[in-house]
Amino acid sequence: MNRTRTQLIAILTFIVAILAMSAAAMADDHLRGVVAERQSDGSIAVKTDDSTRVILVLQETTKVREMSGLRSTKVDAPSLIPGLRIKADGTYDATAHFVATRVTFTRDDLKLAMAIQGGVTPTDNNVAANRAAIDSLGQQTGQRFSQHQQALSEQERKLAATDEKLVATSGAVDATNNRIANLDDYSVLDTVTIYFANGQSKISPKYDVQLRDLAAKAKATNGYKISVEGFASAVGPMRLNQQLSAQRADAAAAILQQSGIAPANMLVPAAMGVAEQVAPNKTAKDQAQNRRVVVRILQNRGITGQ
Repeated sequence: MNRTRTQLIAILTFIVAILAMSAAAMADDHLRGVVAERQSDGSIAVKTDDSTRVILVLQETTKVREMSGLRSTKVDAPSLIPGLRIKADGTYDATAHFVATRVTFTRDDLKLAMAIQGGVTPTDNNVAANRAAIDSLGQQTGQRFSQHQQALSEQERKLAATDEKLVATSGAVDATNNRIANLDDYSVLDTVTIYFANGQSKISPKYDVQLRDLAAKAKATNGYKISVEGFASAVGPMRLNQQLSAQRADAAAAILQQSGIAPANMLVPAAMGVAEQVAPNKTAKDQAQNRRVVVRILQNRGITGQ
């Protein structure tokens, strides 16, 4: 009798546990969308796939992961930058905020978000580098200076118009989505990778030659654009690595402009920081592979018919 009662209690306990687990699973919600902005309180505004605006709340226990195929890499919450497409698991609280337990994004989406962020809000350093490059060209030939000055003025006018539009409306995320679509319209024709000494942004003579050859090839191509992405090894302070990646990208962009590439044919140089590490940084050789700038010639698919 007692044995039968004990077995019955065990079965009922198991059933209650299963029901509790099922209820918890059913309570778990999912959210997909694009990061619109980061709030001062640490929360994140997300524009979801159905065009609604949701406040995403991150806790100390929230897991943030970068996905690359089946591999998952732990990253910090600051990686969730505006323009980044994310997937979040969690629940809605009483204030209709989404409290996340896990947030994931792909490496490709992070790369696009960083490039877009650089294009929508270029830094003062980028603008100053462009002007310095044009001034240098003007000392060599007055005609070339005049052409580049006009191109720079047009670029600044377009950037100012974009800034005014973003301030007057809440269309920042729409502008980001348009930039992503535009990148998909180009094919990669050629790539040059430049490597740097530790803590340096100066380009060595052999890479200077490669960049000038790339510029000559680009100018002979119809409908081309050039993208420049700077990287740093994930060693040392993140702020310094971000600054180094920007300086390296700007240095490569200056040589390209001195070689006759008009600013209108260049995407704004992107400071990728420690994103896309190609080596594990365990040795000096590994770290050297991550200190790089990647320059690509892009051609509009409408020209190539692809």
